[in-house]
Formats: sequence, structure tokens, C-alpha cells
Amino acid sequence: MEKYKLIDTLFKFREEDNITDLQNDMSYLKNRVKGIKKEEIETLISNIPEENKIIKEKLLDSIDNLIADYNIMLAYYNKKYYKQGFEDAFKIEKM
Repeated sequence: MEKYKLIDTLFKFREEDNITDLQNDMSYLKNRVKGIKKEEIETLISNIPEENKIIKEKLLDSIDNLIADYNIMLAYYNKKYYKQGFEDAFKIEKM
């Protein structure tokens, strides 16, 4: 039971150490995420006249690529913070 209290204490210290990074990351993402859904954009694109079919396809491909880019960034941040927690856990075990 003491081990979990130690983990909680170390987590709080680690959280305080990384709060600036976390705030920067959240600020970065908050300024870029506007709550627009892919479906809404696809609907807007579908209203473009059919004679612009190539443009419509390019727009849809670009949206898919943009979403993929954001997913890659999200995966990076998840890995970054997971690894920090994992490293802290190993430090606890060595104590």
C-alpha cells in the first residue's frame, strides 16, 4: 500500500516539473482544434459542382492527410508522456 502512496507523491512532483510542457502542449493543440468534424467538411465539398470533380477529390485527400498528420502528432505526445511515466516507475523500483 505504501508503494502506491509513493507513486502518487512522485506523480505530483513529476506533474509539477512538467506542467509548463503540458500547458504548452495544450495551448498548441487548443489553438488548432476548432471542433469541426470531417463529415461537415465532406458535406461542404460535396456541394461543389460536379464539373470540379478533380478539385473535390484533391480536397478530400488533403483532409485525410491533415487528419493523419494530427494523429501522428497525437501519437507522439501520448508516447512522450507515457515514456516519462514509465521511466519514473523504473526509478521507483530502484529505490
